[in-house]
Amino acid sequence: MADAPSSDIISENQGRVSPGRRGPAWRVRVLAAVLAGLLITGCSSDGETGPLPGISRAEAERDVEDGRALLRSTVTVRFDRGFELAESRVPLASHFELDIPLATGGSHRALVASAEQREGDPRAIVLRVDEVVPAGATLRVAKRAFQQGAEGEIEATIEGDLDPVMALLASTALQVWDPDFFDPPTVAAVTDTDRDAASQRALLEAHLDQRQASGAIREAALERFDTIPAEVVTSPKLRAALAALTGTFAEPAIDAFLTGQNCTGAPAARIAFEVPPGDSELVARVTYTASGARVVSINPFAEGERFEHLMPILAHEAVHCDQRDSLAEEIAATAFDGFLYLNLVVVDPSLAEARTRVARELNVDAIALINSGARFPESIGVLQSAGVEAVLPGTTVGYRSFAEFILAAYPQVDVGTSPPESVAVRYAETLARGSGTDAGDPFDLRYLDELLGRAMEAWVLAEAIRAFELAPAG
Repeated sequence: MADAPSSDIISENQGRVSPGRRGPAWRVRVLAAVLAGLLITGCSSDGETGPLPGISRAEAERDVEDGRALLRSTVTVRFDRGFELAESRVPLASHFELDIPLATGGSHRALVASAEQREGDPRAIVLRVDEVVPAGATLRVAKRAFQQGAEGEIEATIEGDLDPVMALLASTALQVWDPDFFDPPTVAAVTDTDRDAASQRALLEAHLDQRQASGAIREAALERFDTIPAEVVTSPKLRAALAALTGTFAEPAIDAFLTGQNCTGAPAARIAFEVPPGDSELVARVTYTASGARVVSINPFAEGERFEHLMPILAHEAVHCDQRDSLAEEIAATAFDGFLYLNLVVVDPSLAEARTRVARELNVDAIALINSGARFPESIGVLQSAGVEAVLPGTTVGYRSFAEFILAAYPQVDVGTSPPESVAVRYAETLARGSGTDAGDPFDLRYLDELLGRAMEAWVLAEAIRAFELAPAG
């Protein structure tokens, strides 16, 4: 999940030509033919040479249908010349097999489901394999496919865009092996430090140092902490959490709360630790004053949490503005706060060790996010990954995806979709720019699923998996 973290870990985001000597064209062709012959001889098991084609390239591509990655690959085998297949009583596919390297070491043998010559291309055979084939797999082709009675095999190493670790993540759910992880959480005790402005400012500085934030981001974050109106954001810990969003993709939440740059046209009236109206068990809730300004109520049981655990909560609540909540909006807001949290965990893995109420909720959501992803199951996402039947394996939770899991937490929301919220759109735009993805509607779950999968850096995911001490289920 790894290079050392840098200041752009959670930032807004973030042909090779080989010189060579030219010779006559005929000389190049002759040299290529000689090399191909040597390779064939070197790879065959009996040293036999003959009018057999050599493999010039074998490339695996994971199959995708209707925007969903499958547990199936297509391997295109390109030969160095045209060929004729020998007459055979067995299917062409039986002449091919693969050795698949395993992320845990060793390898296993895989058969080919089907094989056929590619139409219009006399040098290629297309194989279908009913599993994800990673780069580094070995392809073996029986010589008798081209010459009756021939013994031995031609071998080639398969190229591809997934290594064995990614192939494992693309096909297997990960499980928490800490027996205490899902135990009932504790309530973090509130201390004088939690309510002391100087102490919280010092903690904010330490967080920015740990993030290796640039000088500009550090200065902006501290200035925001010093200037956030205490009559609006009443707790210095909440001021630290809000200011710490500076330099992250969730930075738009700051102005959305503190200025009129939101759908209400007014700053938030209050952001405070107080019981959320209507549901004393909610972590946080947005309500409205008579004039339409937002009030963000953070449950008092969260006051003793580390302010880093409150950053995702504020990023989430900033999404809610227009009073038209929907299930898609809740899934998107929770997915964005989970994306932020995974990056925070990489900065400070001790966040994943907390077992307090807010920390536990964030930790569980993070595991569900890791075990989801229809388009990129080796990354993160919100929709069901192929091959994953339980998003929290090892528990009695039967939900198959992050989206299903979050839906169950909002039985009071009965609207499926709602218009995009401007803050969510800005979050998505930032992540899209950083990952080279087109802009889209963050409340379109298929788009959101692909966006998050592309935006999550592989090394960040690897470090988060290590922080949560995850291992393949079963």
